[in-house]
This record gives sequence, C-alpha cells and structure tokens, in this order.
Amino acid sequence: MAPRSRAKATSRTRRPQRSRSGKKTNVRTKPEARAPRRKSMRKSRKRPLNGFFKLMLKAKANGDESFVYNGQTYKGKKHPKLKMIYKKA
Repeated sequence: MAPRSRAKATSRTRRPQRSRSGKKTNVRTKPEARAPRRKSMRKSRKRPLNGFFKLMLKAKANGDESFVYNGQTYKGKKHPKLKMIYKKA
C-alpha cells in the first residue's frame, strides 16, 4: 500500500471560505437560533368516540358480561391484560 500524500493534509484552524463567485464568506461557528413557533397554530383535536365504543368502554369499566348495541348483543370474555374482550353473540 502506498503512503499517503502530505499535500492533502489540512490545518485545524478555520480558514475563510470562498463562495462560488470567489468572494470570501464568513464562517459561522454556531447555528442561528430558530424563531419560536407561534401559539396561534391550533392543535388538532381528537374526534369523539362512536356509540359502540362508548357502550363497550362503559361495560368494560363495570365488568359487565354483555351489552347491547343496535339490536346486537356483544358478550365478553375475560382477558388477563385487557380485562374484557367483547364479540358478537
């Protein structure tokens, strides 16, 4: 393997950089701070739960065996982590 050329070695000091037009430009040491975001931007709100989920969560909190939604009966089965899982009966 050939030894590396010393010509490409650069010093560790900051040198003024040149733009494409050949003019010297200032070297920035720290990035400029960003302007704070405006508070006038509205955050998106969550949409409300539908009727099925409202009833299901209420039944789950009470530990009910089943609940009825739109004429359909949903029966629950106990689950170790989720408390209850409801399926159509």
